[in-house]
Amino acid sequence: MHNPDYSISTPENVDLHLELAGLGNRLLAGIIDQTICIVVILIMGLAAWGVFTLVSMSAMPGHVKNIAYGFIIMVLIFGTFIIHFGYHMFFEGTWQGQTPGKRVAQIRVIEQNGQPVTWPAVIIRNLVRVIDTGLILIGILAIMIDNNERRFGDLAAGTVVVRERNSELLLTAKDDMALESAGTAGAEMLDIGRITPQEYEILVSFLKRRKTMSKKQRPVVAAKLMEHFKQKLSDDSARSAEDYLEGLYQAYRTRALT
Repeated sequence: MHNPDYSISTPENVDLHLELAGLGNRLLAGIIDQTICIVVILIMGLAAWGVFTLVSMSAMPGHVKNIAYGFIIMVLIFGTFIIHFGYHMFFEGTWQGQTPGKRVAQIRVIEQNGQPVTWPAVIIRNLVRVIDTGLILIGILAIMIDNNERRFGDLAAGTVVVRERNSELLLTAKDDMALESAGTAGAEMLDIGRITPQEYEILVSFLKRRKTMSKKQRPVVAAKLMEHFKQKLSDDSARSAEDYLEGLYQAYRTRALT
C-alpha cells in the first residue's frame, strides 16, 4: 500500500491525508469508461443501420428517404458527440466525482480543498479533456510531471484525483469495538446523508488519532468538529463532543451498510 501523499489542512485544524489515484488507476478507469462509450456508440450505430435498412425497404418516395437518411445521420452524429463529451460530465457531476470506470478503480475527483467536486469544476476539467487526450495523450505527461498527478483539466478546474479508502480500516479493532458499544443514540434521527465522504474522512481521522493528541488539543479539536457537524445537520442535542462524534461515526456506517 502506498503512503498518503496529498494533505489538506481543514478549518477544523485536522490534517486530512489522502492517497493520489496514480497513473495506473487512472488509465484503468479511462479504459473502462472509453470501452463503455464505444459500446454505446456501436449500439447506436447498429440501431441506425437497422433504421436505414427499414427506410430503404419501405415504399417511401425517394426524396422522403433522403430526408430520413439525413435525419438518421444527424441523430447519430449528435448522439456520438453527447456521449463523448457528456459521459464524464454526467457521471462525475451526479456521482460526486466518479464514473463507472473510476468506481471500479476506486478513485474519485475532488476539489483541491478536499470538498466534493462541483459542477463548474466538472465541466471545466472535461472540456479540457480534449487537449489532454487529443494531443498524443499529453495529459499522461502532465500527470507524470505534476507533483499532485494532475492533468491539464485538473489544473484548470482546481481538482485532484484521489484513491477511495475504506475508512473503517483506519480504526484499530479495539477502537472499532469501543465505538460499536457506544451506539448511535441520538444520531439515528439526523440526516447523515448530508455528511460528505471527505467530512467522514476527517471524522475518522480524529477518532483514530485522538489518543495521540495532547490533553489540551484533543477536546478543542473534538469541540470544533462537533460544532461543525451540528451546524451542518441542524442538531441541538446535548452530548459530550467525543460521544457525539462516535455516534455520527456509527450512524454513518449503519447507513452505508443498509
